[in-house]
Amino acid sequence: MAGFDFAFFQLLFKMVAHQTGSISRVDFEPQKPHFEGRAIAQAFPRATPESQGISSDHVRGYLEALADDPDSNPHHVMIMRHGYVIAECSFFPYVNGMWHVTHSMCKTITGMAVGFAIDEGLLSLDEHIMTIFSKYTNVLLRLRKNNVTIENLLDMTSGVDFSEAGAISGNSWRSGFMNAAQKFEPGTQFEYNSMNSYMLSAAIQEKTGMTMMEYLRPRLFDPLGIEEIFWEKCPQGVTKGGWGLFLKPEDALKLGWLYLNRGVWHGKQIVPESWVETSTSRHSDGGSFGYGYQLWMEERPGAFAYNGLFGQDIVVCPDIGLVHMVNASSRELIQSGDLTDIMRRFWGAGYKPSDGPLPEAPEAYARLIQTEMNLNDGIWESRESGHRGFWVYPVDRSGFLVDDLTRLLSGHNYRMEDGVIGLFPLICQVMHNNFTEGIKEIGFDTEDEKLVLVVKEGDTCHRMKVGFGRDNEITEIDLRGEPYAVSLHGRITSDETDRIALVLELSFLEECCSRTMHLFFSGKDLELRATEKPGDKVIMEALDYTGSSKITENKLLRNLVPEGTMNIMDQSIYYTVHPIDIGHLIEKEDEAKSSAAAARIESDEV
Repeated sequence: MAGFDFAFFQLLFKMVAHQTGSISRVDFEPQKPHFEGRAIAQAFPRATPESQGISSDHVRGYLEALADDPDSNPHHVMIMRHGYVIAECSFFPYVNGMWHVTHSMCKTITGMAVGFAIDEGLLSLDEHIMTIFSKYTNVLLRLRKNNVTIENLLDMTSGVDFSEAGAISGNSWRSGFMNAAQKFEPGTQFEYNSMNSYMLSAAIQEKTGMTMMEYLRPRLFDPLGIEEIFWEKCPQGVTKGGWGLFLKPEDALKLGWLYLNRGVWHGKQIVPESWVETSTSRHSDGGSFGYGYQLWMEERPGAFAYNGLFGQDIVVCPDIGLVHMVNASSRELIQSGDLTDIMRRFWGAGYKPSDGPLPEAPEAYARLIQTEMNLNDGIWESRESGHRGFWVYPVDRSGFLVDDLTRLLSGHNYRMEDGVIGLFPLICQVMHNNFTEGIKEIGFDTEDEKLVLVVKEGDTCHRMKVGFGRDNEITEIDLRGEPYAVSLHGRITSDETDRIALVLELSFLEECCSRTMHLFFSGKDLELRATEKPGDKVIMEALDYTGSSKITENKLLRNLVPEGTMNIMDQSIYYTVHPIDIGHLIEKEDEAKSSAAAARIESDEV
């Protein structure tokens, strides 16, 4: 097992043991800025679907199919044809126009940067990475990487045994990559590896003296009017390349439209046409339909996709002039799952829109607009399964009204026994190297006659209004210096023993993950059960995909689990993603003593 694998499992086991806080080997510095919400520059014109040869009923059927499916969990959808947006929908509680994490969708943008660099003579496809990164390895190891080329990084055939798990092993990712073992001869096999994309970004920085983000701004983002954008850097200041980009849905749509038009934007060649052609051609055998240069081939002939974890997708269909963009929190890893299946059912190889405009259909178009509004407002109920969003319950089977619970809880504060549950979902913590210190206290207050959740996490106190019914309460909270917009939505229920329970859904509106907290009240005690979406099954699938789950083959570990039960890794991850903590009501006298003690300490310090 490679050294970075050990680091990965060390981190995983610390998380299993609920050792949160500064557990990463990677230095953390706050990077993410506040989302300002500026208007889109160079926005696309809007049109009815019929005017672009597509029926409103077909578009509405697609949106409803996503809403009906419990595993798709869409956040944003935009569809355009012939340069016109014909559908745009944000699903409650997600907000139109807000940027969203893209995960591996951004790899295609890294590929564009390489295309610029090759066109400018800074890089070549057959250039060996050892000529670029020789200072990051020692003389004895240089021959090992001598045959890995820029093209091997682009088409995911490098064979370097330093994958995403290496990102948590330390600060020097370039050295880690250059000194890692070689799994197979470069160019002979496909193995998806985000560190290949990172090294492409690093190569551009080595050649230009600027980050890839800085390099791309005048060449790509400024010409397209992509103004509000953020891309994380590694601890040594290199744009991550393979993940860490936040982008608005319509700006993502621009990047798809740019490639559909072979790199031309408003009559000007932005990306070299030859690069668009070669990067969107099949170069290796990844996925179901093949892999190009930092993007995937799709089912529809000639179609391709910018694809990211959990359903961050731009699908481009040149033959019918259509671009489809979606952000989601589905269980998808790479081009597989309900979200993609639904997309292919409506827009795949079997779909043939009209070559010219269809007769306008005002009633069908009105139904489409109403569906978009309903999904945005959160009043959708599935026709197939009866599944409906958490937001549709103004009152539930507990019999309690929101006002009753607000009066009962206001002024109550609970001290948690273990402090093992954080607000930020675990996947987000790992992705952004921003690890929680755990919730120490949970309290309740009122503001404008609404319930307020007060959470003390580490040394930070968060106050968030709770929305009920169709009320979407959004608060920006500070997570170790990084601002995140959170929608906090509640509903009241009870368990099998008739304990009153408050279910709180924390949707991180710029992310694909959310946190659900079930608060059960019994006397002076509070039981907190937490989970997150997408959840433990996705984590296990990701481990299987990367090969990291092979640790479960260890005989000693397997013998610790009785035969017939889930293996130790399954158990560990399940209870990590579904932690439980107990809180005890802080009596007024205790609060007074704590305040007095704090005052004495402050006085002594002064």
